[in-house]
Amino acid sequence: MTEWAALPWTEVEQVARGRVALLPLGAVEEHGPHIATGADWHAAAELGRRVADSAGLVLLPALPYGQVWSLADYPGSLSISNETLVALLTDVGAGLRSAGIRGLVVLSCHLGNVTAMREAARHLSEEGLESLYLFYPGLREASATVRTTTEVSKEIVHADEIETSIFLELVPEDVDMTKAVAEWPELPEYLHSSPERWRSFSASGVFGDPTAATAEKGRAIIARVEQRAIELIGAWRGRHAV
Repeated sequence: MTEWAALPWTEVEQVARGRVALLPLGAVEEHGPHIATGADWHAAAELGRRVADSAGLVLLPALPYGQVWSLADYPGSLSISNETLVALLTDVGAGLRSAGIRGLVVLSCHLGNVTAMREAARHLSEEGLESLYLFYPGLREASATVRTTTEVSKEIVHADEIETSIFLELVPEDVDMTKAVAEWPELPEYLHSSPERWRSFSASGVFGDPTAATAEKGRAIIARVEQRAIELIGAWRGRHAV
């Protein structure tokens, strides 16, 4: 694995030309009282390092900020707009392309980034840089094998048994299990069809029971996520010859 930020500028083109880069993407947001606000960012950096190492990609510095509009009412959450994130990813992509990078994998540990990632990928493709965007690939299937508590939502995994287990595996220093509390918020039935601030229905910011989380469960989940990421990257590279 090559780390972009560890190279002097005189070596970048020689090392990077013709290769694929991986950009870890996180967020700064609440995850209940037991998880640090920077956990998504730190997790993305660690997961990105593992995937880049396994796939032989050039690892870029992780971006800490993401689109967390729904969580912006919780102190500590710092959100950027989809438009800002699209512009940021597109601009970084342009710089990578000028240095000879042929493809870009964006790996996010925050679901709220996906809309902007998709839009940026379209722009980058039109500009000649093939890109693949991933959010914990294989997460749902892996979670089903270890979950012991009731899930709040099929779409949202947030500060619960599953995400807390993931963080215990990737960034244990960001988790304080002595502060973990369970909450099953009553979600509006139209939640995914209307903009809603989550603090209006979740006092703690927890969606489930994090007290059931373990690092062992996190290892099982991340092993599958890593495997699936490698599979998708391989299929994408084969199709686009990058």
